[in-house]
Amino acid sequence: MALRLYKKRILLTGAGGDMGRDIARTFAAEGADLVLTTRSVAKLSKLMDEITAMGRRAVGVAADFTNNADIDHLASVAWEAFGGIDAVLLSSQPPEPNQGKLLDISDPVLAEQQQAIVWGPLRLLRHIVPQMIEAGIKGSVITVTSTTGCENPVEGYAAYGLAKGLLWVLTRQMALEWARHGVRANAFEPGNVATGDDEQARRFETMIVTSGAINRNAMRRVGRNSECMGALIYLASDESSYTNGQRLVVNGGRF
Repeated sequence: MALRLYKKRILLTGAGGDMGRDIARTFAAEGADLVLTTRSVAKLSKLMDEITAMGRRAVGVAADFTNNADIDHLASVAWEAFGGIDAVLLSSQPPEPNQGKLLDISDPVLAEQQQAIVWGPLRLLRHIVPQMIEAGIKGSVITVTSTTGCENPVEGYAAYGLAKGLLWVLTRQMALEWARHGVRANAFEPGNVATGDDEQARRFETMIVTSGAINRNAMRRVGRNSECMGALIYLASDESSYTNGQRLVVNGGRF
């Protein structure tokens, strides 16, 4: 069976988290070379060794998306690492999304959440996408939205929800403006997905059950990272060449 991401050069943000590491391993297993970024490149050392052992290439870059100089450096290194980028997956998250209610959150918190989730990624893409267009790359941009911002607001997560909602608007705008140049943009939206090992997953599921959120899920369970990978591979691969401006939701049926 052919590898679905064979020789794709993919820039993955948020690679230091549980979900990010699983995405990186899955993409490498499907044939991709990866530029990996997180706030501390030391967190990527073992992951890069794993990817290299698979016979793929991996480059790690430290970047904080609230720091414009970091973003500019990342864009330069990412493009030069493999002589181009075929797909960008923006999977990083702010350190703390739960920052309070609308009337309580401060201007700096609002600004920080939007910088990390919206403006930082846009700055990165404003470096990368023109180069993709100039090189004639039929590329893919994948954002990671949230039910908190797009469907079901959660009290206490106002700044995060606002930023994620704006990210979805940005995704559609990118899809509209860049498709004619061969670059498509789509969003991946996970529901209640447990990351980490089995013990972490059990703790997460207990929290979802206790909060009552499980009752809004038709399957009455949380998901696992492995159940998200097929959707992400699809969006990063040529299989999604006619999919643009869409939000692919993987949530077990949330109503």
